[in-house]
Amino acid sequence: MINDFDLIQSCDVSGFVKEEARAILLYKSKVTEEDVVLDINCGIGELTAEFSNLAKEVIAIDKSPISMDLTKENLKQNGSKENVKLIENDAKNMLEYLDNFDIAILRCDDEELIEELLEKIHKNINSKGRIFIISNLLNIQYTAIEALDKLGYNPQITNISISRGLLLNKGIKMESLNPTAIISVKKR
Repeated sequence: MINDFDLIQSCDVSGFVKEEARAILLYKSKVTEEDVVLDINCGIGELTAEFSNLAKEVIAIDKSPISMDLTKENLKQNGSKENVKLIENDAKNMLEYLDNFDIAILRCDDEELIEELLEKIHKNINSKGRIFIISNLLNIQYTAIEALDKLGYNPQITNISISRGLLLNKGIKMESLNPTAIISVKKR
């Protein structure tokens, strides 16, 4: 696992999936060296880097040039660049051209867009594919679950609340980190 403190970050790209949540996602994904993984709206590339060390190929998509630069840096420092394809483009456009992938990881904070993205993922993922939606926004979680239900999936929700100890002169204070939900489904 890549330590959170080893990730190159920027205030221009909000948040990232914490180390403990990445560990759970990697475990739940059951990623193998034969899998092709899509990291949609990849942000700083922390998931791209983690999956690049385990999967056959990772395709990271983000429309932000800053995100692409951070992903490149995090891959250089923490991942494998040889099996990663970086696409600086809007995920909505790119999902038209990508198919037969095994794992799709989606981060999206647009309620109106998430249903459309999930429909495209559903249409293009292979018959044994796995879809993971990562969000800390309740409205996005709800919209994603409704969209997956319409597509005939039975979503599983894993809510992750991580706290880390902060040493103070009077003891240890437990500081809560960004709670995250992972919504996961397997294609039927």
